[in-house]
Amino acid sequence: MPLILLLRLLHKQFPVMLTAEADIRHASVLVATGLIEAEFHVDNFGYQRYESAQVFAITEEGHAEIANLCHGGAGPQEERLQWTVMPLDYLRRIGNSTFPLHTEDPSEINSVAVLEAAGMVEATLPPICRARQKLRQATVLRVTPLGRTALVPRRR
Repeated sequence: MPLILLLRLLHKQFPVMLTAEADIRHASVLVATGLIEAEFHVDNFGYQRYESAQVFAITEEGHAEIANLCHGGAGPQEERLQWTVMPLDYLRRIGNSTFPLHTEDPSEINSVAVLEAAGMVEATLPPICRARQKLRQATVLRVTPLGRTALVPRRR
């Protein structure tokens, strides 16, 4: 779970290098949601897979989320990170699109990053730098079989 990684990072001295595939995937979700600052390193084999992630810091939003977790969510009415487009809603919207699909909308790019980290889409994302450079464009290459499964209506 990404939040478990966030809690583990709380007691580390930065920068922290992550090499486990699950940790890298969770770190990408934490970056997409603005809870940490990290840089991802792509393999040199042309597969566009992350080989490692270097975490530089937990953001203010990340510390607020940790405080909320420690208080069991019962603290004062804190504003949660607001998404203009929720990742699964975005997946439903693009499910029958013609690919590749490009987007420059920051909230859609965040959704693409989360969906890609969850294995529901294959996408290319711009590199994320330490200075909180905003993501400029994401390209969704396809919806994976796992993503297609998420699009199937559930019986009630």
